[in-house]
Amino acid sequence: MNPPEALEGQEINLTLKHASVTFFVCNWYRETENKENLIVTVYLPPLDGNTLGPAYTKRETPGFGCSLLIANLHPNDSGNYIVTKSGPSVSGRGLINIQVLEAIKNITISHPAKIFETNTTHLNCTASGSDVSYYWLKGNQSLEVADHIFLSSNGQNLTLKPTKRQDSNRYTCFGNNSFSSNFTSYTLNVLYGPDAPVISPSVQFYAESSNLTLSCQADSNPAANYTWYFKSSTYPGKTFQIFNLSSVHNGSYKCEAYNNETKLSSSKIQPVCVLETLSDPVLWSSASLVSKEENVTLHCRTSNSSKVTVTWSKDGAPVPVKAEFSDQNRTLILPKFAQDYAGTYTCTARNPVSNATSNPTKIAMAYGPMAAKLNQSEAIVQPLGSALVLLCTADSMPPAEFRWFFNNTAKNEMEDTLRVDLLAWDDEGNYTCQARNSFTGHTASASVYVKLTGESSEPPGLSVGAIVGIVIGSVAGAVLCVGVVYFLFTKASCWRTEQHASNGNIPSAPGHNQATDTKSKPGEEDIQYSTLAFSTNNASQPTSGLSRPLDSGTIYSEIKKK
Repeated sequence: MNPPEALEGQEINLTLKHASVTFFVCNWYRETENKENLIVTVYLPPLDGNTLGPAYTKRETPGFGCSLLIANLHPNDSGNYIVTKSGPSVSGRGLINIQVLEAIKNITISHPAKIFETNTTHLNCTASGSDVSYYWLKGNQSLEVADHIFLSSNGQNLTLKPTKRQDSNRYTCFGNNSFSSNFTSYTLNVLYGPDAPVISPSVQFYAESSNLTLSCQADSNPAANYTWYFKSSTYPGKTFQIFNLSSVHNGSYKCEAYNNETKLSSSKIQPVCVLETLSDPVLWSSASLVSKEENVTLHCRTSNSSKVTVTWSKDGAPVPVKAEFSDQNRTLILPKFAQDYAGTYTCTARNPVSNATSNPTKIAMAYGPMAAKLNQSEAIVQPLGSALVLLCTADSMPPAEFRWFFNNTAKNEMEDTLRVDLLAWDDEGNYTCQARNSFTGHTASASVYVKLTGESSEPPGLSVGAIVGIVIGSVAGAVLCVGVVYFLFTKASCWRTEQHASNGNIPSAPGHNQATDTKSKPGEEDIQYSTLAFSTNNASQPTSGLSRPLDSGTIYSEIKKK
């Protein structure tokens, strides 16, 4: 008989080889020839028709020559089919085994109700069908066996040992045979956590009066529930807010995450320290002007908090390497002050939330004056009546004070510039500038000799005062001369009278030069000579500033008498 195999849902026609029409009756049985397994009895002419047996399923149809058609095959149709035939001169028996190949159906994945990280997880794929083979997909990719992923030999069973959170995905099991395929999927959800929470921001220090929002996040499946703990109080929620921070908020803030499925919890502590916002430090120095090798101390007044650090700078750069610090860097000592220590100092206070810089304080080293210098160093030759301008400079700290001297006599000038109108010959001589440092007490001098030229009695450009002085001097000189002449004339007259009276010679008065008494002839003039001595050092002697002073000598005056 033929065929031996069939597919589920299809039909099969069982026929007899060498079928004979000489028999009268044939019977079809399923598995055995028991009465209860009779499917159908077929009668041939002259008897015609058929009788249905107990094993008939309404899908069997007898045909010509004792054939049997079975429609819509079921898997349980598989098995042995027996046919018998009988007649007046014939009898026989036949058997065929048919296999109904079952299509893949009823495919399922069995799994635990809940899957936890680190546990062992088994996924079992089952399907009804003939000769089923299995394979798996993870997501859209073929499942690869790894260090913790195992498959049974037929691929039906998948084991995760241990289960990892990365195993969460959609798993698909395929069942196949030679003529059908089917699949089913299961989404594996690994429950885990919570991991250690992360608190943000993770900053410890905050400024006074600022606001703070702490947020807690822990990796967990399902999402964790959060609770904050501060001192003896609890606050539910993922975030924790504080407004207008002050020192009362200093402390440790604890966030706890709890997973309702895994029944696990984890926590993290975040310290919070509220600090003041620093104001500008006040910097002062023991001295702003110091002598060489003097010790100088600078003080930086700022917060005494241990969180505050103080740094120093000079002219925006680090302080000298020999500087010494004390009082938590709030005091700076500059030992044996040197010129390279001079500059502008500042101190900067810092804490984790702010910084502030002090007022600048300038410290200078006193020195000098160094060599004084005049703007004209060689001997100066200028005409009488011109103006002399001298500028004196000297490197000094603090700046030098200046005095001027003329021929070693102090002048009433205290500035660095001297202006002199050279109106008299007496203005010729040595001019000296003296620079003095009031701090160090040191002085330095520079001198120059001024020589005058020109003999003009009326130099151009004389001032009104000079002209008035000349006029007054001239008048005074004339009056003096007249007085002297008159005095001599009177004395001479008296002398002659006495001479005539005594008829003899009279000695001259002490302190005067003698004059020869010669009797004049009638019609001749009587002439007397007198010698006058002048000293150039006599302060009462009137002199003109317009003429060069004369040397000491004798002046002869001629006195005429009629």
